[in-house]
Amino acid sequence: MHNSRINTTRTGALAALPAIALLAVLAISAALAAPDSSGRQVLGVGSCAAAAVQQAINDAPDGAIVELPAGNCDWGSTAVTYARDRSIWLRGAGIGNTVIRRTGASGNSFALTFDCSQANRVELSDITFIGRHTSTLDGGVRLTNSCRDFKLHDLHLSGFTASALEVRDTSFGTAPYSRGVVYDSRFDSCFNPGSPSNGEGYGIVVYGSHNVVPLDLGSAEAVFIEDNHFEENRHSIASNYSSRYVARHNTLITTNTTRNTSMIDAHGRQNGSDRGSRSWEVYQNHLIYRGNQYWADGIAMRGGDGVIWGNLIDFDGDTEIGIAYSAQLVIEEPQCPDYPGDGQPPAQVPGSPYPVPDQTTQAWIWDNAHVWADGNANGYDELRVTDYGGWDCRFYIQEDRDYHLGPKPGYQPYTYPHPLRGSTDTIFADGFD
Repeated sequence: MHNSRINTTRTGALAALPAIALLAVLAISAALAAPDSSGRQVLGVGSCAAAAVQQAINDAPDGAIVELPAGNCDWGSTAVTYARDRSIWLRGAGIGNTVIRRTGASGNSFALTFDCSQANRVELSDITFIGRHTSTLDGGVRLTNSCRDFKLHDLHLSGFTASALEVRDTSFGTAPYSRGVVYDSRFDSCFNPGSPSNGEGYGIVVYGSHNVVPLDLGSAEAVFIEDNHFEENRHSIASNYSSRYVARHNTLITTNTTRNTSMIDAHGRQNGSDRGSRSWEVYQNHLIYRGNQYWADGIAMRGGDGVIWGNLIDFDGDTEIGIAYSAQLVIEEPQCPDYPGDGQPPAQVPGSPYPVPDQTTQAWIWDNAHVWADGNANGYDELRVTDYGGWDCRFYIQEDRDYHLGPKPGYQPYTYPHPLRGSTDTIFADGFD
């Protein structure tokens, strides 16, 4: 249950005010607040309109809860940004009750941005964000400049062709980097309807600092993605540029529309980029292909290191294979040589000695349950190092050197549920256990 709230309603006289005067009154309503039972100030905003939300968060004192009412608001081309030296919780009236659309979004822009070069702790919950779902690359929510101990939960983000949620470190900034938790939320229909297998289209994407970062599996220093529902996204979870994420206890569904791109992904070093993904921990997720085409993609890592364990690779449809592997390890750039055929030795790309920068060299994969659609493996290995495009990566990615089919010695996963979700979160304890 939420803590007590203050609701602000519009009277007939208020509704009759001119637009400029109305926004001023709505902003003033945010100041008419009282503390809740824990002493935090709850600021009720009279509208979910972009101007009213921007004014309310600008004026909110440190640690306040800014609460949006139920409503369906179109922000058009307007973007709201929070960049204050304060902590804040922006909370709606619940998924499907507070609905924010952005029908006029310009390319590569986000509806809501928290800039943590100035902001302290941020929390966001109980709002639905709906994108344009066109070829224009619009984004939903963005956390920039290494947000620390953030909480995003009880959200629904749908129809964004760039990223529904983007978490980004300060580029070439020093540690500490982004860490926090995203939970109990839904991300769906994030793909380009004109070309579903190309471009962006991410449920959640994590971008790191572009710096060299040590491998630190099992620690709190990551973006935690847990207990969420993902459906029909180009990539439900993606990463790049020294990123670190943990994906656990999520349900992920792909369909005929999005089956040609992996549900859980990590970029390696791309042509012209400085860094690929740093680490990933992917465990106890349920991946489902709901469709009737030949096969679909599940977990595919193109760079970085980590663990993949305890996942259920499943199907729900009429197809010969389902998801064709439990996990796939390949190299982003340069691509591996053409697959020479069974029984042929793996080859090196001319001019690219082992290891290729930011390729996988420390991976542990174990205890993933793979349900085949027709009851057999159809000749496919559960771990693939040969890309479906015909590349052979076995020269670069070898068992017992770069990956291990067993648990990582000494590995202990970080506390689940994430401690920020519970009573230990003394700033924004909320009872969403």
